Amino acid sequence: MTLYRDSALVLRTWRLGESDRIVSMLGEKSGKIRAVVKGVRKTKSRFGSRLEPLSLVSLLCWKGRELDVVSQAETIELFRETRKDLDRLYKANIILEATEQIAQDGYPEPELYKLVVRVLRVLEADDPQMLLGSFIWKLLALQGYRPQMSVCAVCGVTGSRAGFDATAGGALCEEHAHGRRASTEALDVIARSLDGQLAEVLRIENSPVVAETEALALRALEVVLERSLRSVRSSIIRH
Repeated sequence: MTLYRDSALVLRTWRLGESDRIVSMLGEKSGKIRAVVKGVRKTKSRFGSRLEPLSLVSLLCWKGRELDVVSQAETIELFRETRKDLDRLYKANIILEATEQIAQDGYPEPELYKLVVRVLRVLEADDPQMLLGSFIWKLLALQGYRPQMSVCAVCGVTGSRAGFDATAGGALCEEHAHGRRASTEALDVIARSLDGQLAEVLRIENSPVVAETEALALRALEVVLERSLRSVRSSIIRH
């Protein structure tokens, strides 16, 4: 087996047997990593809580045929403020789950790694209201799903944005927006997020457009993934 080093963000974990765990991570150089952590659930485990979701770690791993094996793990960042705040933690869980679902095993995605770590650091420091929705639009665009915002996704007409349909592929004109209407403000925010105006978008606060943009983003993500997000369902059930 080959030994390698990488920095990685822990996305998800599963139990394996009595004392082991499978860890899904996004590596800076390796892309999505699935690895076994042996003995992590024992009281005297040398890994402690370093390989829990929302931990950024420096790894030393053995490359396996199906699953890699973690040999060493040192903490880089734990995002402590996010863990202590339920609203931030809700957003972080969606970010982690979306990343885990959309990343491909063993395929290097350094831009995805940079995006996710940068967004989590912004969430840790400030928690802008528009952060989650904007992140999802950037994530989808990075993975090749970029909704059509300048013309109607159904007929191609320009100059009219009255609705949005992720399945159709973007904004809809007045004629085709039946039952799928969206505010001009929300559609403008989506377009600006995709066009790289993230700094301006993150300044938006205390507006209905925040919730609307986030809901449209989550719907688009679920269309691309072809499944609903566990983190979103859990939040709905709690409320």
